[in-house]
Amino acid sequence: MTTAKDSRGVDLDIKDAVEGYERFRLEFERDRAFFKGLANRKQKPKLLWIGCCDSRVVPSQITSADPGELFEVRNIANCVPPSWAEDDTVGAAIEYALGHLGVDDIVVCGHSGCGGIQALAEPIPPGQEAHLGRWVEYTRRAHQLVGAARVPEAERMAATIRAHIQFQLDNLMTYDIVAQGVAEGRIGIHGWLYDMELGEILAYDPKTGAWRGLQDAAAGTA
Repeated sequence: MTTAKDSRGVDLDIKDAVEGYERFRLEFERDRAFFKGLANRKQKPKLLWIGCCDSRVVPSQITSADPGELFEVRNIANCVPPSWAEDDTVGAAIEYALGHLGVDDIVVCGHSGCGGIQALAEPIPPGQEAHLGRWVEYTRRAHQLVGAARVPEAERMAATIRAHIQFQLDNLMTYDIVAQGVAEGRIGIHGWLYDMELGEILAYDPKTGAWRGLQDAAAGTA
């Protein structure tokens, strides 16, 4: 695959990014005081958002969050490796957010049509994509659970995505700083599922095992 270029030989993808940066600079100048305030005071995010790095799912867009409001961890298939796993990236962010930034809510947000979930159902080249192959192993428990439940083929992908989110909530509880905070009522953990086609979020209710609209879940209604 060749890189698309304009008549002057400039990479169009990079050109688009540069033009976007130029628009940001105009916005920055219009609201310089806001950005200066962000730079000169300690960050105080409201949520630790652990989500998929899918380019179509933008946390700040979905939640209408301003800069400084979300502390984000994004990776393939919104995975939370358990605390004993040989990957400190997510664990370090969890401990920093809770221990240093005072965050008291963690959201694990998956999304419909997740390619990271689907990846495990297809052959992965062991050499060229070895890192991807190892990473998506974190989704295997969800695949196994849904397979054992004999979920119909047409519903299997959606069910696996939901199960995977639930397993990541379990993994969060393997971190001492999370488990202690939840036990003391200081930390809330939340499983969300973003439907890209509908623009809606479903929230997991651990008490009933049901998924329902985020607004209903937040209001505590049926």
